[in-house]
Amino acid sequence: MRLLLALLWLAAPGETTVRSVRIEAPLPERFAAYVGLVPGQPLDPEAVRRSVELLYATGEFEDVVVEAEAGPEGADVVFRTRAAPHFVGVRVTGDRILSRSALRRLSRLRPGEPLWPDRLDRAGREAALALAARGYLEAVVSAAAAPGAGGADAVFQVRAGPRARVGVARVEVVDGETVRALDDLARPRPGQAYRKEQAERARESMRKRLVGTGHWRAEVEERMQYDPGSARVDLTFAATAGPFTQLELAGANVPRSLRQAVEDLVRDGAKGDALEAGAERLEDALRRRGHRDVVVHHRYERRPWGEALVYEIRPGPLATVASLGIVGGEGEPPLLETRVGLPLEDRTLEADARAITRLLEDRGHPEARVESEVPEGSGGLPVIFRVRPGPLTVVRAVSVEGGPADAPPAELRLRKGEPYRLRELAADRNQVLTSCRNAGYLQAEVHPDLVFSEDRSQVDVRLRVEPGPRTDVDHVVIAGLQRTRDEVVRRELRLEEGQPLGQGRLLDSQRRLSALGIFERVSLSELDPERPLRRDVVVNLREAPVTTLAYGVGYAERDLVRASVEASRRNLFGMDRTLSAFARGSFRGSRFLLSFREPYFLGQKRELYATVFWEEEDRVTFDFNRLGGLLQTARNLTDHLSFISRLAFQKTRVYRIEIPIEEVDRQFRNYTVSGPSASMLFDTRDDPLEPRRGQFMGADLQLSLRALGGGSFVKGFLQSASYHRLAGRATLALSVRLGLSRTLGQGEPLLLPLPERFFEGGDYGPRGFAVDAAGPQESGTNGDLFPTGGNALVFGGAEMRVDLGRRFALGSFLDSGNVYPLVRDLELGDLRYSAGLGLRYRTPLGPIRVDWGYKLNRRPGEKPWRFHFTIGNAF
Repeated sequence: MRLLLALLWLAAPGETTVRSVRIEAPLPERFAAYVGLVPGQPLDPEAVRRSVELLYATGEFEDVVVEAEAGPEGADVVFRTRAAPHFVGVRVTGDRILSRSALRRLSRLRPGEPLWPDRLDRAGREAALALAARGYLEAVVSAAAAPGAGGADAVFQVRAGPRARVGVARVEVVDGETVRALDDLARPRPGQAYRKEQAERARESMRKRLVGTGHWRAEVEERMQYDPGSARVDLTFAATAGPFTQLELAGANVPRSLRQAVEDLVRDGAKGDALEAGAERLEDALRRRGHRDVVVHHRYERRPWGEALVYEIRPGPLATVASLGIVGGEGEPPLLETRVGLPLEDRTLEADARAITRLLEDRGHPEARVESEVPEGSGGLPVIFRVRPGPLTVVRAVSVEGGPADAPPAELRLRKGEPYRLRELAADRNQVLTSCRNAGYLQAEVHPDLVFSEDRSQVDVRLRVEPGPRTDVDHVVIAGLQRTRDEVVRRELRLEEGQPLGQGRLLDSQRRLSALGIFERVSLSELDPERPLRRDVVVNLREAPVTTLAYGVGYAERDLVRASVEASRRNLFGMDRTLSAFARGSFRGSRFLLSFREPYFLGQKRELYATVFWEEEDRVTFDFNRLGGLLQTARNLTDHLSFISRLAFQKTRVYRIEIPIEEVDRQFRNYTVSGPSASMLFDTRDDPLEPRRGQFMGADLQLSLRALGGGSFVKGFLQSASYHRLAGRATLALSVRLGLSRTLGQGEPLLLPLPERFFEGGDYGPRGFAVDAAGPQESGTNGDLFPTGGNALVFGGAEMRVDLGRRFALGSFLDSGNVYPLVRDLELGDLRYSAGLGLRYRTPLGPIRVDWGYKLNRRPGEKPWRFHFTIGNAF
């Protein structure tokens, strides 16, 4: 990249003032903030230099020329720019071996990327390598930028030369061993174009065949001779088979599975690191069995049939733990890995000694020492952990001195009157240091000074801060934007010009920009990291493609063959807006959905979703269509608390009904809902799919009004779930739910429309019941019972989940709940109970769950149990 700075006239500082400043570039107002010259102020050469640096840092310009013309009222300063050659397309000259699309793919040039000389050189080399891989061994490719409308084309000059073809492809066995024929693996064949990658695959296939026949140390070398005059390649695969090899283990009996594991490890690389890895595998396995002094050596020995890879094992005595004691400590000891009756392992002894030491340090013994004592010998041996706790040290005083006034005070873990803990001292030091650096003191240092009492029972802790100078943000330069507007980037930044340059703000800004999803790459760097007081920050961005297309074809028992397509357009108008269209069609129905997303609603970081949908389906006994729309906005009030508001309309029409109406699934009855709703969510779960700690709480309120075209009712739903990690791999999950609703207005029926009523039973509880069967039911015209739901719901559940390893988990649960026709009918004495067991298999989409539930208070005529299969936890 070449930078030209020409000052045709520039007076000494202070002698001439700036009368006007002009930037000759598209959208000059976008770059005005980077020019530090102010009309009426002295013309400063340093300000000119800094302005050119900032303009160049945007990546938008190839050259910047500064001209200053003197006048009686001062100097008119003009920044004349020449646009950088931003990539828009590919042109090919010379041999047309590679298409434009292939060159674009090979060079990995992105739309809008500046075509600097070093980038073009790399693109040319990548194209030449691609041609060489196709057999054009003399290919030369150069690339240059050709400016045009809207950017620049990358022009590739291709001189491919002749295409090399294989004259001879043969296999030579170097060491003379008789091995299985390898000629059938030779590639490329005579007459075919020479491809290096194909020859490499053939060489590896030959080596693996030799290894598979017992020649573990086999090697195959590819030798290629190229004649430029005839463009001919003579290809020779030189195979060194080596002797036939087998594994022998001497000195100890080992399980067959261990022997096979060692053989698999060394067979495909029976030398060097692989041999050492085999010895380590054997030693580790024997140490776990209690052979503390095991030693394994390996060597090759000649045999009549070839050679043997011999692992000589000297297991040493076998020791187990006969007794276990801790001498010298106080209080409850930690849970130790060393246990009576188990094999004695030095690794376990060391880990237990560290665990006891850490426990004592956490109790306030900073000088604690723990040693394990085990006598020599074999068989059952006594193990003693000899503890020297040292004095109990309590914090007498803790202070932070020398910290800058504008740095927020750090919350310290060490407190007066509490035990002195080394790890809390380290954490407090890091906390104070982070606070200083987040406030802009990038060179800050924190030194802990400790003053112990004579008997070391008390300590004064002083964290001495050397803040150094504060570094502020001078300018924020945004580079790499093609479609996106500057304001979209700046509203996500946590860096402001003139404010401290904090490390936390840098990281938070990068995280927020990456989370937008419209950039493939985000990096924040300092333009001049050596400046002590004020630094410029450059935000380098690479925009992601704006259009995505997804499609699929599937089969379902009801729909038969069906196909779907979804198209999304991101970053509409350069403002991070998204428009998506989804369509699905089958022989039995169709669905269309159009959605728009606005990330900043009413000028605040609050997402607004607008969705309309239409669907229709032909069923065996009835047909239906449904039309609806939804407006939804969400706002995060804190890291864990969010508020969602909606305005929804949905109208369903059922026709061609060939069965009694009560047999039509409730979600397909004729009804209309129209009105607002709101939700408040509180979520501290560590994982939304597989939570082990935390809490989830939700409150929903829905209002539908006849004045807006829907039924008239109000509906509320509360739910709460908490998760507790227990000892080992167990997690306890608890959940409660409460739903209350009623119709509004005179003349309205007491019960809500059937699709809006509460229902319980099924795979989300209580699990001893079929779907919707834990609640009121009525007989249909054919005598079968159908759930009718109700205006009130109560549910409570507890589940114990135990991780079994290998992605499996076992669950045991107790559910209770019921549905009541009206709120006034709610009676806790009528709760239905079920208990059962389940198996889970973890997947990226959530656990695949199989549950068996049994009714604890079964009523006459009810089936006693129920199986459920689904994805996701019950709560």
